[in-house]
Amino acid sequence: MNDDTLKELLIVLKVLAGSNPPNWQRPLKNYKEFDWSKIGATPISQDEHGVTKVVWCGHVYTRRSGENRKFGAAIWFSRANGKGEGDETNYLKLITFKDSADAESLPDYVVRSLR
Repeated sequence: MNDDTLKELLIVLKVLAGSNPPNWQRPLKNYKEFDWSKIGATPISQDEHGVTKVVWCGHVYTRRSGENRKFGAAIWFSRANGKGEGDETNYLKLITFKDSADAESLPDYVVRSLR
């Protein structure tokens, strides 16, 4: 393979990756000091709380955080990806900073099946 072929292959891989971001998971405490270069992202803006926008594989991902306390404190970076059913916007997540939840207890029927 020559250099031009390798460059073309890299472009194709970036396009494929960019169309299906991985939604990496990291603890919430890692948000402020996160090294974006480790995932190939480049911060392009920030505020007093930290990074607000990053570029990854040619797409801009914006910091978001939900209002629903039921799901716990979380920060994620996402981008719009068209409209779904009911004209609702679909989003793709690049990374989520959230503490992992405790595992749920197994229902009795599952425990019995393990025996």
